[in-house]
Amino acid sequence: MSFENETQKAFLLELYRSADGAAGVQRSMHVVGAAIGLDKEHAGKTAEELIGKGWVEIKTLSGGIGLTAEGIETAQQAGAGGGSGSGPLTKLGKAVLLADAERAAVEKILAEIRQSISGLKTEYPQLEEMVLDVKTGEVHLLSPRAKTAVIREVLRALQPALTRAGAKETADRIGRMIA
Repeated sequence: MSFENETQKAFLLELYRSADGAAGVQRSMHVVGAAIGLDKEHAGKTAEELIGKGWVEIKTLSGGIGLTAEGIETAQQAGAGGGSGSGPLTKLGKAVLLADAERAAVEKILAEIRQSISGLKTEYPQLEEMVLDVKTGEVHLLSPRAKTAVIREVLRALQPALTRAGAKETADRIGRMIA
């Protein structure tokens, strides 16, 4: 498939950029459209066109959208670079304290996990446990001396829970990060 116009290409590339190239991330179609100069009506129309092509999927009825695997591939072919869905993932090191790059990567993965959790269809106790684990990680990052071991264990606890709940892609990214 190809783009029918430059607006579609710009919209897909902006969604890719704002989602950091990851499929599990939800963004507002209106915010993505506004970033490339579209009003709400044209942003919605463009998003619908890309949904029809199978490159974008609806996440919420209020305008939340996300990339599909085919959309990520198409964006990369159209010149999108980087992104957590395609580029190298920062791994947690062996140091006692998180380095700045590790802290940023953990903040990013926790945000991705939070987005993944919002769309899961799972039992309340499992959902609650995952939310509390994410909150534990976020609170620990408030420390100026965040410990690598604490974050590693929070992510290690989240990985199988996300797999069981159907967020395998996010769980796989966690696995690569803590390996």
